[in-house]
Amino acid sequence: MSKRYWDTLAPHHWRIEDNYLSVSSVRLILGDIRQPVLVAGAGQGLIVEELRRQGLRCDGIDLSARMMEYARLRRGLTLVRANAAAMPFGDGTYETVVFATGVIDFMADLQDIETVMREAHRIVSATGNVIVAFYRFSAAQEHFLTSLGLLRDDTLHMRSALAVHRLGFGALVGWVAKMARISTFQAVRLCISTGLKSTRQERAIALAMRRVVAQAGDPDAFIEAAPETQPYRDKSAIARLLGSLSMRIDDWQASTSCYLVRVSRQAAEGRPHSRAG
Repeated sequence: MSKRYWDTLAPHHWRIEDNYLSVSSVRLILGDIRQPVLVAGAGQGLIVEELRRQGLRCDGIDLSARMMEYARLRRGLTLVRANAAAMPFGDGTYETVVFATGVIDFMADLQDIETVMREAHRIVSATGNVIVAFYRFSAAQEHFLTSLGLLRDDTLHMRSALAVHRLGFGALVGWVAKMARISTFQAVRLCISTGLKSTRQERAIALAMRRVVAQAGDPDAFIEAAPETQPYRDKSAIARLLGSLSMRIDDWQASTSCYLVRVSRQAAEGRPHSRAG
């Protein structure tokens, strides 16, 4: 996702940061995390702060100077401004590298992903772990977005999805009926069903995003700062992606909001990979 969007989102990010790779998600993989740790895509430092709270030495990098400024102001954290494709650390510096959601899962270009993964395996020790987070929707959200044509062919139409948060319920129903080509009654049912079947976290984030968009000053400019589209990969798509790069998946963990994939160093060096289920 573009640095411009993260910079634009930075003043409002506190409302929605505990999402996708959330604090509860990170706790699922604590057994795989050895210090020192690097969090790539650290944002405003939520995960860095949590890992330090768990007693781990942890650093963070981010590409957005505004996100880093808020990490300092809100949490007293000094992050490193760096591109994950060229990290300013020596070989084998870290025992664990964690890619937060918003890094590899938002990237579409295979060569870019391979470059970032190889860089991670360069800075991690020979016995270290590289863990990649991929954001995840509930089945209800997937069905809703697919019905509207906002999610198809492993692609989320990001700007249109953000624009939904500008609509009141009446306008939303009309828009859903039009996009899904269904009756008003069916649109009402779809909206209510999606709300009821979504996770508690998704409902909270949807409410928070409505506030973010409303308070952005210029909602149109805020939405335009986002990329038109970004990838969305389910478990099978993640396996295909990493398999196409000859990377071996050593372990999966799944929270309600993300997949956490541990990828071996051997695979990144081009050795045979196993099939992920």
